[in-house]
Amino acid sequence: MEQARDAGLRVRQAGPSDLPALTALRAAAGWGSGGLEGSFAAVAAGRQVILVADLDGRAVGTVTATFMPAGTGRARSGHISDLVVAPRWRRRGIASELLAAAEEAIHRRGLQGVTLDVDAHNDGAMRLYLGRGYHRLGPAQFPWGPGHTLLKVLEPDGRPVPASPRGWPAWTHRIRRFLAGDQWPLPR
Repeated sequence: MEQARDAGLRVRQAGPSDLPALTALRAAAGWGSGGLEGSFAAVAAGRQVILVADLDGRAVGTVTATFMPAGTGRARSGHISDLVVAPRWRRRGIASELLAAAEEAIHRRGLQGVTLDVDAHNDGAMRLYLGRGYHRLGPAQFPWGPGHTLLKVLEPDGRPVPASPRGWPAWTHRIRRFLAGDQWPLPR
């Protein structure tokens, strides 16, 4: 199977003119299109970036990175959401490219934590995230059903902070303090 990065994939910032393509991508994944217009307002305000993966001039995937403001309980972090790849183009590295670009956008803002939420039954996404250095913070109940919140903490140079020898669950209280902006670097 051809890998997308070898076939002319380009990840770029989306603009309002991409709204029809983003709506179609979300529909193909079984999602609604609600909130996309508001997302572009957040982009204009500098609180988000929406990225789109173009393959030969066609939008085949998208992801959103939100920069969390102080006082949200997730200061110093960004949140990745709405990662979707058109069904025909899955399993070709496009999600990995989008995820890497979203993480880079968050890191360029000086943020060192990345959170994301994943549905409990989305095994493929869970493998992708765990393989890229994310760690489970624990189960969560979302409006759409059960899932997990995951975290990746970055060193100032962008490398992931490894889990403690006791595992991430032992660090949960430190991670929550980090996300609140109380503690950096994380103690080893």
